[in-house]
Amino acid sequence: MRAQGSTQPLDVRTSHPKFLVARWEQNFGAEAAEALCTWNNQPPPLYARINRLKIDREKFLRTYPESRPLLHNPDFVELDAFPSEALERGHCYIQDPSTAIACQLLDPQPGEKVLDACAAPGGKTSYIAELMRNRGMIVACDRASERVRILEKNMAQLGVRIAHVFHHDWGRGRIPKEIASIAPFDRILIDAPCSNTGVMRRRVDVRWRLKPANFLRMQKQQLEIVRTVFGLLRPSGVLVYSTCSLEPEENEELVRRVLADLSMLRLERTKHSIPFRDYFDGAFAARLMKSGS
Repeated sequence: MRAQGSTQPLDVRTSHPKFLVARWEQNFGAEAAEALCTWNNQPPPLYARINRLKIDREKFLRTYPESRPLLHNPDFVELDAFPSEALERGHCYIQDPSTAIACQLLDPQPGEKVLDACAAPGGKTSYIAELMRNRGMIVACDRASERVRILEKNMAQLGVRIAHVFHHDWGRGRIPKEIASIAPFDRILIDAPCSNTGVMRRRVDVRWRLKPANFLRMQKQQLEIVRTVFGLLRPSGVLVYSTCSLEPEENEELVRRVLADLSMLRLERTKHSIPFRDYFDGAFAARLMKSGS
């Protein structure tokens, strides 16, 4: 994949930090690391999730014939232009198909109580509501007040009636009384703050903002969130931990630490979206179940 006649190292040719290229070569191999760096420099496609709370798939495709359905994920379409009219009507939400992994592993059912612990701007929250057919309760939290306002706006626009939005930072290690009074939850999604290395072609600043120490620092923060939120899950309940990171410290290693710390949890399944393999943004999700009955 090296450009013919090029003698420059991969980090120089693809404008990536040397330490990132080195870790990807170690984690994925040289060929995959080059494919990932090349991927990160390509313009990202425009994807949207059809919001079936307001319009069914067939009607959406008739109403917006410029949208192209994805063969292996019927909830999503690809577009060439920003779908202003569809967005204003709440008929769709701009979202990469990789984001569906966490919600599909969560598998929320109508009538259940679900906690979306790190919810803003609301793409996964609204998809959860759709999977629940707008029946039950979703508690949706975020730590930033401006993001909470965006979350509330998106829920209203998308027709989500079952979301109760809270401003809360789980990293402080405490549980608000308002949320504790609603618990226990049948299912919990922790879409944790992360390094974002799986979405670098959409966030071009990430590569130059990251430092080698960031990954373990993020892991510490992520572990604190899981430890705090875990107590809100009912026995036999499902917890899904997810990131848009490609780094093992934030994904597989984090899950191993969680299982070592919280013996009542057992791992059922993990799933990855790898850009150079799956041709969508990078993502990771792990489905865990709490013991008991």
